[in-house]
Amino acid sequence: MKHKKLVIIIMTISFILIISGGVSLFVLGLQEDRNAVYNRITDVNNEFETFSTNTTIFEEKRDELYNNILTNMYYETMKQEDQKVKEELSKYEKLVDVLTKNAKSMDKLCTDVYYPDSKVNTKCVNYKSIYEQVVNYFISDINVYNKNVKEYNKEQNDNKDKMIEEYKTNKKYIDYNNDKTYDGKEE
Repeated sequence: MKHKKLVIIIMTISFILIISGGVSLFVLGLQEDRNAVYNRITDVNNEFETFSTNTTIFEEKRDELYNNILTNMYYETMKQEDQKVKEELSKYEKLVDVLTKNAKSMDKLCTDVYYPDSKVNTKCVNYKSIYEQVVNYFISDINVYNKNVKEYNKEQNDNKDKMIEEYKTNKKYIDYNNDKTYDGKEE
């Protein structure tokens, strides 16, 4: 009887220790998960800040292109200005490439994730539309430039010495946020 009582006491203590150990592990796991989520929220905020900064740089470059180059294109100077214009367009395209890398980083942080912070969820939705606009603005701008080049070349009456090449890019219009519209497409 004493032996049975001792076994029951030991089993009860063991059961209590096992349950408390399981609860402790569960609570620690929840704390780790919570910390991981808040670290990811910080990552989203930091990456979106970088994305926003690079978007502002893109917008400034676009304004500069329109104010200094694209609105001041004249047939008389297109050939002389061609190299400079192509260099500026190349710099412009590199800004799109930087934003593409930023968008891919945001994809990793935001795809199929819902955060407990509504501001972060808004950022995870908005960057897609912003990125789509950036790429589509770029393509529209290149198309405008290339249209001017075509018209210029047509005026040259096949004089190969005066003709210039269009700006080449492998980028295409995109619907990055899959809403069936092309935000930023200006045609």
